[in-house]
Amino acid sequence: MTLLSQKDVDEIKAAMAELAPFTEEAITYRTFTGMTPGDPVHGTPEIPNYTDTSETAMTRNLTAEEVQTSGGAYVMGDMEFTTRRTTKPEFEDRIVYGGLTWKPKKIDKMYLGEVLWWEVKAGRE
Repeated sequence: MTLLSQKDVDEIKAAMAELAPFTEEAITYRTFTGMTPGDPVHGTPEIPNYTDTSETAMTRNLTAEEVQTSGGAYVMGDMEFTTRRTTKPEFEDRIVYGGLTWKPKKIDKMYLGEVLWWEVKAGRE
């Protein structure tokens, strides 16, 4: 009798396949801090202000199925960032990754024991 059954091996393979797209990558998390007023006389718009923090996150592209079943909320190329933060991400925040700026579209929290993870689905700004 072996320690692992075929069912166990199949479950391990499925878990590995599920985790395969995830990699931990360096990101810059930009926390929104407010707006610098514009000048309507000169036609200059308000400018958002951010505080940048270097962090890491697991990143992945959303699947075609997720995009297809989202009812138009997501488009191909949108990403998910799974980050361990002590503060809740906000929709006004931004994530810089791969030379692009990403705007949150959906923010979910995930608990694992006492560890809090945030899953941020975002599109290019």
